Amino acid sequence: MEFDVLYLADLRFPGGTSTSLKYDLRACKQAGLKAGIIPLCSPFFSRNRTLNASVLAEIRATGTVIVPQNERPRSRVALLYHPTLLDKRVQCRTRFDADVCYLVVHQTIRNRDGQRAFPADHWSALISDWYGHSLKLLPVSEIVREDLLMNGLSHAVHQGSWANLIDLANYPEKQSREPKSPLVIGRHSRPSADKWPSLSVATTCYPQSTDFAFHMMGVPQSFVDQFEELPSNWQVLPFSKGPISGFLQGLDIYSYFHSKALIEAFGYCVLEALATGLPCVVPRYMETSFSDACLYAEPDEAPLVYDQLRTDPQLYETTSRKARTFVEERFGLDQFTAKFEKIAEPSVAALPAPKTRSPAPAPVVLTITSNGVGLGHLSRQLAIARAIGPRANVVFFSLSEAIEIARSMGYLAEFRPFRQRLELDFKAWNSYFFQEMREALSHYKPCLTLFDGNLPYAGFVDAVESYGRATSVWIRRGLWRTPQPNSISREGFFDAIIEPGELCAPLDEGYSRPNPNSVTRVDPVLMTPRDQLFDRTTARRALNLPDDAILCLVQLGSEANFDMSLPRARLLEFLDRHPQVIAVDVRSPLHFEEHADFHERLVMRKVYPLGQYLKAFDFAVCAAGYNTFHENIAAALPSIFIPNSNPIMDVQEARAEYGARAGWNLTSPAEDPYAIGEQLVQMLDPDFRQSLARSCLRKSGWWNGAQQTAHLLQAVAQLPANPLEER
Repeated sequence: MEFDVLYLADLRFPGGTSTSLKYDLRACKQAGLKAGIIPLCSPFFSRNRTLNASVLAEIRATGTVIVPQNERPRSRVALLYHPTLLDKRVQCRTRFDADVCYLVVHQTIRNRDGQRAFPADHWSALISDWYGHSLKLLPVSEIVREDLLMNGLSHAVHQGSWANLIDLANYPEKQSREPKSPLVIGRHSRPSADKWPSLSVATTCYPQSTDFAFHMMGVPQSFVDQFEELPSNWQVLPFSKGPISGFLQGLDIYSYFHSKALIEAFGYCVLEALATGLPCVVPRYMETSFSDACLYAEPDEAPLVYDQLRTDPQLYETTSRKARTFVEERFGLDQFTAKFEKIAEPSVAALPAPKTRSPAPAPVVLTITSNGVGLGHLSRQLAIARAIGPRANVVFFSLSEAIEIARSMGYLAEFRPFRQRLELDFKAWNSYFFQEMREALSHYKPCLTLFDGNLPYAGFVDAVESYGRATSVWIRRGLWRTPQPNSISREGFFDAIIEPGELCAPLDEGYSRPNPNSVTRVDPVLMTPRDQLFDRTTARRALNLPDDAILCLVQLGSEANFDMSLPRARLLEFLDRHPQVIAVDVRSPLHFEEHADFHERLVMRKVYPLGQYLKAFDFAVCAAGYNTFHENIAAALPSIFIPNSNPIMDVQEARAEYGARAGWNLTSPAEDPYAIGEQLVQMLDPDFRQSLARSCLRKSGWWNGAQQTAHLLQAVAQLPANPLEER
């Protein structure tokens, strides 16, 4: 792999660091240069902090390569993209060759109180010993450059800088330039305490006045709690992870003051406001970054500056024009080539061209599925394995009795029994499972362990921790019935937690997601993508079913922990009265033949995965499990959902009821024979079935969860991209 720029970056930063990386990647592509990324994890964040969705989207949009662990890339320039990444606690699993390597310094070493933000004492030794380069520092601003010089690092500071860039197309210039009364003054930042001034300073620079209205985005709750009552001219808004250009368009002036201890290394929030053409009122030290583009004041002087802008239209117009022009000339994406060429000068210790290497072995992903009472966990893992693609070897290590399915699909798979089958208590079984897991980890040497289940077993967690050489990711379905503190307490053992989406998410009590910064939600994960469903004729012929009958799909689960005998009885009565209907009972591979019901128009099929064949059926009677519910809605199959309400299950009643209220399906409790009978009769009406199908089809764009998960795993565990994926 050959690159012009190789970024060693943490993709989890929520603010200016990630925004600047995003626009770097865009500018690099526009300049005709090739960029690659080696993901690192800064000790600044908790282990399982979610990735920045905006950066991931930019990586996809620009075709930027996330370097797989088993590749050794070469680059003209390598950039360690934050000072906290040159730290003894940071592990880089990918070796690389570069002509020159820099540490991009996005933050001053000390704040105004003299407190160190990060240790710099070992920078020279770490970059030399770990990466084979001498220490070279690229400040993002003159503010950072001065700080580095003051801290005795003048010998390492490059004459160039790595200035933040911005895409002005994302920040349309504010058209209305005549300020009105009251003057709308705003600011935005991450909701961190140091981004905000003290209470007394805040009420000074953002005072109570009928002349001014202050719009504040990203106010920390700890700041708001200091007020007995917020000033009446303040509007407090939550921090937005999406585009903030709309917020900026609603302002007349931008004003940014912060805690007296903080030193803004650059001030990306100010750059965004300048790009919009807003007059900006900021502390005087920021003049080093923004020259004459801003108006500078102390906090107590700020209201006077607002008033000058309000009463002097010419000053307002001039300041606004200057703001946008300044950004266009200095920080537009077209500046990337110049800043790159300035630092890409040949290094004295330039490395020779690499020798031809043998192809690296494919990385191994070890998937672990809990036992469950159905096929949900295994099906999700199979869908994700297919989305990961052939450049990684996926090995299944499962507690599911249906593991033979994975083998039949070409995967290497091992089965281990759960405790009941071995007649062991939890402690003894976890000890057994630890030994089995540890042996599997040593044998397969995975770069990633992927666990799907609601409770990560102690034996699994301990084995992965002791192995210590694999990224660990937890796939966990939501809609928990009750809080599960034992499960939540094990979040810290994972590098990422991914929750497959729920169409009925508004009814989820949130027991599975107490910390939104540690759980990433994707679309529903389907075993069969919508575009791979057989048409009606093909599906019926493949299942050996008649073309002219009304076909009812029956899928009521394994019934290992819930009695579906009453719904089955009502179905048989329905068949007696309606000879034009044939019911097709699709049983799980876990279900035994001898429990089959008898009726001349009730036929049984064992099919997996079922999703491909759903268009064969006119309607369905199904349990409301995660996979069945979402696959039926995705296929627009009119369905009667009968929830399994066993207390150990997810809240299937909420899922089925939400769908009924949305017009996607009907639902009935298993113990209500009258409702089941009435709803079966309703399904005989083709117009009614069509209305349900139309409602389902409105849920478009919701079915890409497996692919989204694979993309996340590429970033978290440096898996190779799927070559079969359509771009």
